[in-house]
Amino acid sequence: MFYRSDYSQVPSYAFDSLNDLNTKIIDASVSSVDVSIFSITIPDNPDALIRAAGRGVKVRVIVDEGHVYPKATKETASLMNAPGIEFRTLRGTNSIGVNHNKIVIGDRAIAAVGSYNWTYSATHFNHENTFVMRDGHRVSGYSSYFDWMWSAARTPAQGPSPELPVGYYGVPPQDPSPRESLNGTPVPAYLFSPGSDSQERLAEIIDSASGSLDVVTYTFSSKVLSEAVVRAKARGLRVRFMMDKQMAKGSIAAKTVFDGGVEMRLTEGRTEKGAFHNKFAILDRKVLETGSFNWAANASVNSFENIVFTSDPETVKAYQSLYDGFYSRSFVPSEKDLLPDPVPAGG
Repeated sequence: MFYRSDYSQVPSYAFDSLNDLNTKIIDASVSSVDVSIFSITIPDNPDALIRAAGRGVKVRVIVDEGHVYPKATKETASLMNAPGIEFRTLRGTNSIGVNHNKIVIGDRAIAAVGSYNWTYSATHFNHENTFVMRDGHRVSGYSSYFDWMWSAARTPAQGPSPELPVGYYGVPPQDPSPRESLNGTPVPAYLFSPGSDSQERLAEIIDSASGSLDVVTYTFSSKVLSEAVVRAKARGLRVRFMMDKQMAKGSIAAKTVFDGGVEMRLTEGRTEKGAFHNKFAILDRKVLETGSFNWAANASVNSFENIVFTSDPETVKAYQSLYDGFYSRSFVPSEKDLLPDPVPAGG
């Protein structure tokens, strides 16, 4: 057990034991814990939140609406019914928007973000990543984003939301003063969806790269971003693109990148049941982009998602080493690997 408010044993990033990392933050928090999560099927972090509430910490939880209605998992239900925990649900716009975030904020002093859902598959079968921030600028931005979502989320008494039009939620918090840049292009500390044109703004940053671009995404359907990747290749950058092999099938965006001559690799999860669920990019080997954001139009337009950027050398180096290792162990696809699976007869 950790001393309260002592986050010294929380690493700056992690690629395994991600459930433990989230629990460390929750168990160390003194005044507040704010969580926005897509899905929950394991008890560890919910139990930590219940412990936190029991010792007087203010706990607020937002879960994707589609994972609460019509029926919540027992782990989610435990949070809905726990004394001292404020619980709300959130959906995106249109029929396909979701709350896809995976955010844990402790004492408004530390925040963990990335690809990791609180699920058995993410914990034991998938490849995932979590980035931890402690600097006030980023943590303040994520805290403001959580408050923005909280004001729009619904209590259990209100029940599920009707379908909402694109643009319903307005504009999320913005980085008021970007402190980093890439070859003269300002790089915000964070981008939040929906309402920030995240795919277009990420494409602008990709267009500013001058040496290399390494990308991994799980879902890939963004025309804007696929064209930005091909442009990077066309102007002479070394571009590498990596995807989960199942998700690459039938992806028009992946085919665009493949046809554009980009070096591509496909891979899979830690087990046959798992997925290569990472989503991050490294630009010029000095700027990292990560978070919950898949390279999909839906992630930009309809869903609640987050992107964080950092040029911290240690963090970028760690993610670069991770990428290089996966890339060397992945396979080069042929065109048939990008075709959708055939529909069974009678299907």
